[in-house]
Amino acid sequence: MSRAILLLAMSSALFGQRPLTGGYPGAFTRIGSNARDVALGSALAADINSGFLAVTNPASVVYHRRREIGISYLYLPLDRSVQTLNFTIALPPTAAASLSYIRAGDNNIIGRNSIGEKTGKVAYSEQAIGLTFSNRLTRHISFGLTAKVLLQTLDMFSSQGFGIDVGLLYRRPSGLSAAVRLENVTGAYLWRIEEAQENREYSERLPRLLSGALRIPWWHFVLYAQVDGFFPEEGGVVNIYRLGIEDKIGEKLFIRGGMNHLTPTAGAGLIFSLREDNDSSVDYSLSLGRSGEGLGHIFSWVFSL
Repeated sequence: MSRAILLLAMSSALFGQRPLTGGYPGAFTRIGSNARDVALGSALAADINSGFLAVTNPASVVYHRRREIGISYLYLPLDRSVQTLNFTIALPPTAAASLSYIRAGDNNIIGRNSIGEKTGKVAYSEQAIGLTFSNRLTRHISFGLTAKVLLQTLDMFSSQGFGIDVGLLYRRPSGLSAAVRLENVTGAYLWRIEEAQENREYSERLPRLLSGALRIPWWHFVLYAQVDGFFPEEGGVVNIYRLGIEDKIGEKLFIRGGMNHLTPTAGAGLIFSLREDNDSSVDYSLSLGRSGEGLGHIFSWVFSL
């Protein structure tokens, strides 16, 4: 049983750290699903984040009327990576739906037993598959809901989970927006572990994350501000503050920066044309490690069909 406990502790810490949102179940979904989101401090709950609408805020899906694919790859130090795929389609007259997939993993973990002896390499992966539906409630207000299935594998152990996210978005024609998003309204992982000819089961509740956000256009800049309340299972709340600023240079180039709590963020984006004018984009962001583990790089591509 000691080996199982050690491996499960590794899985909780691999894609995050305390005292913020890492080190808890589902931490890989809170790293940042795409380059633009990370570059702007992950403060985009009130924005229309093309290509990754469902994973940014389920209520924003209705604001893109074309079929759209978003692909993102995040390379992190210590052989870690996160991949995101998102497909969005309109459902006239006032609704839209999206299918999203996020995977995080590391195939080069050195396993150790309870006394520190090496036991070989351990593979680890987490996956989330989400189905989102969004609809306009009024001219300026939309609501969205995401049902997600979670899968986790660590060496010989595995778990399955389920969660629900909801979002509410108020958007003016001027681009001024406000949003509320609640991740993991309900949800948990269920672990099944076999040790010494005995089957053990236990659940890990997914922590709730309540976000309030603003999008404020100003001159040729757009300002983003977001406050997250993180509610772990053991009680209490951790507040996380996020800021972002985006500057459009010409018609196609974007420069971005921000703060994810106390960590600075930066990136850039470029719009280009494939089948139609300005129907696609490529984005890049630099990820600064919070524990001195080194730099990460995030590349995202968005294609409208």
